[in-house]
Amino acid sequence: MFNQDLTIVNKWFNKETKKDEYKTHHLKGFFSSSQGVSISNTNLIKNDGFNARILMSEGGYQTPKEFQSNPIGWTLQNDDYIVKGKVNEVSTIAKLKEDYQECMKITNVAIKDYSSNSMKHYAISGE
Repeated sequence: MFNQDLTIVNKWFNKETKKDEYKTHHLKGFFSSSQGVSISNTNLIKNDGFNARILMSEGGYQTPKEFQSNPIGWTLQNDDYIVKGKVNEVSTIAKLKEDYQECMKITNVAIKDYSSNSMKHYAISGE
């Protein structure tokens, strides 16, 4: 189940260049997306979403606060992106979305640590 190639795209502020930069990290996990439309009164609203699972045993995880001060690993935080597949370099999010169909913005991260050690995981969802 946790055998799909995923890429986490983390945004961080480089203090030396004084610019936002993107760091990618490849992981194995589970990814499922859906595309849909919601009808509200007379409006059609795009309603795409995804669910992803990454085992806690994947190495290199940092809390968002640790990552922002010293980005040596990867983190899961709102407004970062997850891509189904391997991405090596990101220049802009617009280009990333254009190049990869299954590229989604993270809006929720839940820690599921109440099962056996081999099944503890991060549950990620977004749009």
